[in-house]
Amino acid sequence: MDPVRFTIVNIGVLSMNKFWGETDRVHTVSATCTLVESGDTRVIVDPSPYPEDLERLLFDRTGLLPAAVDAVYLTHYHGDHRFGVELFEGKPWLIAGVALDEWGEPNPEEEAVRSGFEPAEGRLPDGVTLLPTPGHTLSHTSLQCETPWGVAVIAGDACMTREFLDAEEGFHNSLDFDKAAASIREIKRVADYVVPGHDNVLIVR
Repeated sequence: MDPVRFTIVNIGVLSMNKFWGETDRVHTVSATCTLVESGDTRVIVDPSPYPEDLERLLFDRTGLLPAAVDAVYLTHYHGDHRFGVELFEGKPWLIAGVALDEWGEPNPEEEAVRSGFEPAEGRLPDGVTLLPTPGHTLSHTSLQCETPWGVAVIAGDACMTREFLDAEEGFHNSLDFDKAAASIREIKRVADYVVPGHDNVLIVR
């Protein structure tokens, strides 16, 4: 099995960070977007930037055009993690099956996006597995990747930033704070590296 490689395409920005003394939304939010490569298969995780920006970032960071990407994966269904998904029209859009269920019946505009997603189970490349990390949403599911540098967890909003990782605390809009804390502890247990939802890659050990 070829080792998995990952590249940060976009470093996410948190709208407000309580650990910086912020109580209002003072930053333009975006999520960390990652390209995962296993063998000849390329998966974009959490395509947060809008399509024009994401196309430029993908090329600048990897030298690739959108056509070279084989699939999209969402850690959860929140809008700021999928602003750019339409850049990959015609490719499989994947999310954990439980997340499709939790997404439920959104408004008609949301349903047009939701209906394009399929369960990720059995669709991920070698060396990439689903890691349930509930709390932020009840169905939040990270990716666990076997890389040449150790285990990387692409955590989405199961881990917002370094500060939230250290504090083992979910963001203020988490649905279950106890589960969010437990998920961070599980990420710390299995990971050598963490790609958080709104920060650059973090070394755990």
